[in-house]
Amino acid sequence: SPVGTWTRKVLAQSSASGLAELKLGLSIPLFDASAATVKGSLTLAGNDVRISPDSPLLAAAKGRVDFSHKGFTVVGATARLLGGDASFEGGLAADGSLRFNGSGIATAEGLRRAVELGPVARVATALSGQTPYRLGLGFVHGATEINVSSSLVGMAVDLPAPLRKAAETPLPLRYQTSLVPESLLAGQSPRDTLRFELGSVVRAQYQRDVSGDSARVLRGGVGVMEPAPTPAQGVTANVTLQSIDIDAWERTAARLFSGAGVGPGAANTANAANAAESPALNGYVPNSAGLRVQELVAGARRLTKVVAGVSQDGGVWRANLDADQLSGYVEYRQPRRGVLLAAGGDARVYARLARLSLPKSEMAEVESLLDQPPANVPSLDIVVGDFELRGKHLGQVEIEASNRINGEGRDGVREWRLSRLAMTMPEARLTATGTWAAANPGLAATRLPGTPATARRTTQLNFRLELADSGGLLERLAPSGTGKTLRGGKGVLAGDVAWLGSPLALDFASLSGQMNLAVEAGQFLKVDPGAGRLLSVLSLQSLPRRLALDFRDVFQQGFAFDNISGDIAIDQGVARSNNLRMRGAQAAVLIDGHADIERETQNLRVVVVPEINAGTASLAYAVINPALGIGTFLAQVFLRAPLIQASTREFSVTGSWADPKVERVQRKLTDAVPDLNPPALVPALVPALVPALVPSAAASAALQ
Repeated sequence: SPVGTWTRKVLAQSSASGLAELKLGLSIPLFDASAATVKGSLTLAGNDVRISPDSPLLAAAKGRVDFSHKGFTVVGATARLLGGDASFEGGLAADGSLRFNGSGIATAEGLRRAVELGPVARVATALSGQTPYRLGLGFVHGATEINVSSSLVGMAVDLPAPLRKAAETPLPLRYQTSLVPESLLAGQSPRDTLRFELGSVVRAQYQRDVSGDSARVLRGGVGVMEPAPTPAQGVTANVTLQSIDIDAWERTAARLFSGAGVGPGAANTANAANAAESPALNGYVPNSAGLRVQELVAGARRLTKVVAGVSQDGGVWRANLDADQLSGYVEYRQPRRGVLLAAGGDARVYARLARLSLPKSEMAEVESLLDQPPANVPSLDIVVGDFELRGKHLGQVEIEASNRINGEGRDGVREWRLSRLAMTMPEARLTATGTWAAANPGLAATRLPGTPATARRTTQLNFRLELADSGGLLERLAPSGTGKTLRGGKGVLAGDVAWLGSPLALDFASLSGQMNLAVEAGQFLKVDPGAGRLLSVLSLQSLPRRLALDFRDVFQQGFAFDNISGDIAIDQGVARSNNLRMRGAQAAVLIDGHADIERETQNLRVVVVPEINAGTASLAYAVINPALGIGTFLAQVFLRAPLIQASTREFSVTGSWADPKVERVQRKLTDAVPDLNPPALVPALVPALVPALVPSAAASAALQ
């Protein structure tokens, strides 16, 4: 019929069901059929009507449609719409458009059932109650114009702040689409403007191309506690908030748009990404944003006074951040589907930060984040100019690490592989590689069942610490108020260590490994034993204080050394050495024994050989074989230089670090010097040879 042409076919996809009553009057002049007229009415008696496939159903519609050859009007119509009763009227306007106005009550349940509304029906799962609304609907040049407004009084919103609201609280909502008049000119593609306002909380505006079957976003802006921006291209958001919980929004996006269950923190990242890629939301999600947030929670991090610029392009998110805890540039590359996790995947966090602070209160949260499966935690490539951990500034830090599956099938073991760790401070530079993986059985035995998952995994590091100022490094890392315990000292500490737990928390009780120490040109300072702990023992200052020695002035201000060297083995928190040696201008000091790092106790033998001739120099520079120990080494030296033995003093250091017990060990010149852990290769002839090579009793007494 010509009705479709008159209405420009805007109702071509409309549908209705059931019986209706039709009254029709038709007049056709026999000699001028073009002057025919028509007049009638259609009475709806509870029919189901749908204006378009993507519009909600008008259920049980009642009312009368009056029509003629000039147009039609809807009079006194009612229907069940969005879970409540609605009334509407309208018809064909003089400009050829169709206009309808109505009002009604919408319920949360009705919105959830209106699946044709797409994202709106999904968001309705967070709503409860009902609210009145007003609706304007227009069909112009084949395009749809909508105007919906509501106070939302009576509707509760269960979304994270700032969108959470109680049922009785008003939050004016307005949704409007309107055609851009100039886009209707010849040669132009029809465009419309979509505006959305939710009180002063959210304001959005989009320019869309509506020439196709579905609207296509050209550009737009979203403002949260800000006016909606109007960028020249793309979609931009400006956000100003007192507080925002990114974790809560990730869980909400996963629940509303992907249908996935809600899991912990980072486990919802992929779900949130899927929500952003929903066809119904395609083009509406901002690809750049500016944030000003007083408190932001993201993953394991809590940031304050945040100012950020964020952009997204081709699956890569980029951000320039400034907050109290960090400042710099961060880039996150989303994983491509189908990439093998065993090969390391291709998701990556790339960061170049001027500063980053990680307080002790956030350590457990960061460890929990790092303990997520490889699918959720990407590889890391991070450089921090000023890294602060537990209140200690550790200088520039460089990290390259990947979370991966090592092995195949059920035998695969998830591990963090640290391909590069570098810390650079004025006093030292640390470089290391290692892993954080399933716990070593030997280390795991040191922990009771029921400990956290991160404590049942092992950190293993191969490290090299290059020291430019050992004293400065100890002062930087020591607890506040400890004071300076060492002056100068440069050299190298290198080895392999492992402990039970995360890389962020050194566990002394399970610490095991081996290391080599070689430090030159330093001095132990005179400090309180309780503050300097084990260093106070090495400083030897307690020896002259407790014993009357002929060389008391040598150690009055702490032992100044030319070098310290030795090998140290650590087994479940107990450090052992049988070839630790310090060489100074006045004496050479040899130390063997063990120290319990967890319990802060020691059992050491300290042998002090004052510098009296060239023999001591040879003692200081000769190699001490760790397989033999210092006892065998000294016995061999005494055979060659018996005068050295006469001047040697030996001490036993036991007890706690805070209050070490120092006792002199009295030995005759003919006594052998035993090892605390005697090696099997000690020459049996040494005790017999010593008496023949030591000086006379009178000379010995004088030296004594």
